[in-house]
Amino acid sequence: MSAEDAAVVRALYDARARNDLPAAADLLAPDVVWHEPYDYLGTLNGRDAVMDAVRQSMEETRGTFSLTVTDLLASDDHVVALVDFSAERHGGRMSGREIGVFRVDRGLINEVWFYTAEDPDAVSEFMRG
Repeated sequence: MSAEDAAVVRALYDARARNDLPAAADLLAPDVVWHEPYDYLGTLNGRDAVMDAVRQSMEETRGTFSLTVTDLLASDDHVVALVDFSAERHGGRMSGREIGVFRVDRGLINEVWFYTAEDPDAVSEFMRG
């Protein structure tokens, strides 16, 4: 299942890159659990909460928030995405790298844990400050 699971995660990032939020939402289980390392997000429960956070980030960065997958690694249990991110907000710019560890079941993302190489407090301040 690892190749199929990796394709689901790739499809999520591809949909986000196209700003195709309905396609992105269709890849999330209705009861997805989405763990973010940032204070302003924390743990999001459910597809609607995740998609609301995505929309808010897009609005607050005026569409400049971007994610670029640099690598995908898959095992029988998880898919790991290495991702570069960037955004502009209030005349400032932030970029960095994060790792997403995804659990996919029956073609849907059920849970994901994100880890960042950046200072989570600095990212939170940039996104919500």
